[in-house]
Amino acid sequence: MKRTDKSDAEKTATFIGVISDLMPVIDTPFRLNINLGETKMTIQDLLDLEVGSIVELKKSAGEPMDVLVRNRAIMKGEVTVLEDSLGLRIVEIIDISRKV
Repeated sequence: MKRTDKSDAEKTATFIGVISDLMPVIDTPFRLNINLGETKMTIQDLLDLEVGSIVELKKSAGEPMDVLVRNRAIMKGEVTVLEDSLGLRIVEIIDISRKV
């Protein structure tokens, strides 16, 4: 049996259902984490860090960063500079159907 794609009307109805389900909690704050990278080091290396030290991360410059909610990646983004602060330009939504 061949699976058929949902019509635009069905997708809109589903989206409206999801949004209406979220309305009671829409203003609830939650923590959003952006994973810049990670590395492994010995305790001695950690103790040797001082002001001005650079910690090399296991992520390449320009590689998308993970956006995490409850330790689950939901988006990827690129770091950008906004005047005096850093921001993140969303480049991929991993799976919008997953529950947060």
